[in-house]
Amino acid sequence: MRQAFFHNGVFHSLEEAVRFYAQRDSAPGRWYARDARGRTVLFDDLPARYRGNINAEPPFGQHRGDRPALSEAEIRDVVAFLKTLTDADQLPPSNSTSASISTGMSKGSSASPTALRAWAPTSGP
Repeated sequence: MRQAFFHNGVFHSLEEAVRFYAQRDSAPGRWYARDARGRTVLFDDLPARYRGNINAEPPFGQHRGDRPALSEAEIRDVVAFLKTLTDADQLPPSNSTSASISTGMSKGSSASPTALRAWAPTSGP
């Protein structure tokens, strides 16, 4: 799994990256630097010419002080889901135990990823 996230490698866990997206608009002071007057400088790590590319449609675009787009529980849920998408054989050897827990397969397993369908809702009685 990655050890650095985003173009500048500022985040070192998937949880931090998801939390950033959930809170960047509602609590920008937590994520961005301040200028000499103490004002938060939004998107300070991105060249000005690219700032128009920043997503502002829902779930983004909250106003300062609004509730974040995701609660802490929802952030954990999203991260847990994203971790199920990581192939166990792509994890470093030191994480092979956690890979077998999160995916239900051990490293080198011949089991099909479709075994994860047990997590999906079923239809019918």
